[in-house]
Amino acid sequence: MSDQSIGLVIGSGVATFFIVSVAVGGLARELLGVGLLVGLPVGALAGAVAVASVATGLAESTPPRQRRLTGGFAGFTIGFVIGTALSTYLLHFDLSSSVAAGAAVGIVLAVLVSDRV
Repeated sequence: MSDQSIGLVIGSGVATFFIVSVAVGGLARELLGVGLLVGLPVGALAGAVAVASVATGLAESTPPRQRRLTGGFAGFTIGFVIGTALSTYLLHFDLSSSVAAGAAVGIVLAVLVSDRV
């Protein structure tokens, strides 16, 4: 496994952890009032599943099409988190604009990564 693949595996796991933790935590806070108690364990589980899936999908024995799809997933999750965070904190966008900017950055990074895997 190359250094790029290791970076994609770790990056997609961390990004998936952030995305799922925030989404589930926000929903649980509205419904149950305990966002962190539910969001963090569910996000950790989703991040672990993402790490295992991306590591398996980027293996040398995996068919090229599946490697490209896995690279696209990893690129999208990393780009989404980076785009959303930067547009929120540096550009001071509201939530919906930040998510849209994050999705745009995620799509661009997914295309770039899937071509290089």
